[in-house]
Amino acid sequence: MGHNNPGRARREIARENERLSKMTEEERQKERNAESLYHAKAQARNEAFRSFSDEERAIYTKVKDAMAAAESRAFNAWHWDKEHGGTGKQNPWRENQ
Repeated sequence: MGHNNPGRARREIARENERLSKMTEEERQKERNAESLYHAKAQARNEAFRSFSDEERAIYTKVKDAMAAAESRAFNAWHWDKEHGGTGKQNPWRENQ
């Protein structure tokens, strides 16, 4: 939810409650299990990151930043192609054309 719109938050809560009310007990349990697994994985990732040495943390951060930059560039190229029709040579987001 993370926004400052009480009306929207109420609508989202109402939709979520409606969705949950239509679920069977088994489906609700499956969703709770999935949420707890997600949180357990996130906690394990955080603990692993905290156990890194300074050098390993620097490498991890550098790789993470490079991956984010590549993903952003691909996202921008895809949207440029979609908006301007095709993979034209003038696409500023494509390096090797």
